[in-house]
Amino acid sequence: MHFASSARKGGNSFLGSRLVGSRLASRALAINIALSLASFALGAVVVSQPPLASDARGAERELVSGALVPARTSATGVQPAGVQPAPAVLSAPGDAARGARTREAQPSWSQLAARAQSCTAAVRADLNYGAGVVVDRSGLVLTNLHVIANTHTITVTPFGSEPRPARVLDSDAELDLALLSANVPAPLADAARLGSAAALAVGDEVLAVGSPRKMYFSVSRGMVSFPNRLLEGVEYVQTDLPINEGNSGGPLVDREGRVVGIVSFILRESQGLSFALPIDRAVARFAAYLGHSSDPAAKVSQSTAQQPTARELPAREPHARRTH
Repeated sequence: MHFASSARKGGNSFLGSRLVGSRLASRALAINIALSLASFALGAVVVSQPPLASDARGAERELVSGALVPARTSATGVQPAGVQPAPAVLSAPGDAARGARTREAQPSWSQLAARAQSCTAAVRADLNYGAGVVVDRSGLVLTNLHVIANTHTITVTPFGSEPRPARVLDSDAELDLALLSANVPAPLADAARLGSAAALAVGDEVLAVGSPRKMYFSVSRGMVSFPNRLLEGVEYVQTDLPINEGNSGGPLVDREGRVVGIVSFILRESQGLSFALPIDRAVARFAAYLGHSSDPAAKVSQSTAQQPTARELPAREPHARRTH
């Protein structure tokens, strides 16, 4: 009896442990299933969200580079949450067309240099040499007075032409200008397109053509350092052009190929300080010869000539402006 009782008790214990193990296994399985479902749901949420930080940096790089940023859409064509389309101003259809027209209208640097040369003339006066601007195809050449002052024989050589004798039609000592008339057998091939220095701003790129060290029709490139520098009562266009002896009287040309100044002088013992007289002053002064009495270029203020002498750089003596 004792043995049978013990056997029954042992059987009951073994059955009880099996029931407990089965319940624990069921609970573990349920927990595992729940965790799996939770992980799957969390993964789906994460995948559905765009990587905002990465996209923001990418968009910034695209915007800085000037590229258009297209609006991102999902495979279904629906805009994902958290992604903003590109601003409308960046993708305006007219912007690209306007930019293309601007690039098309603006000549290349080689074209610009060729145009500037075509309206330039080499000027020789006894032992002096410099440059001039062909302002009329009949042979009118504008240059600095100090290039031809106190000389006897003047010759003018337009670009691509033979040297021609010339005479002084008129001059202005205050502006350091002289208007020459060359004896040409036929109208010259080209004449300058005159602009206005009033349209220049700091940083605008410009060209100059001249005869530095007798190297005729040399082209130099720089930018406007100050558009209306007042020196000795006259406003000049200050540039950083590498100007040398022989550049005097040559044209200062803007990015559109228009002559906006007459290269006049440099400051001795300095670099990157060259000055050109605005073409506006020349047009106004010689309007009777040039037929530009109503030209917009003449709108530059004439009152500066009556202002007291203002020598911003005392080292500039009258002889410092001689660059021929």
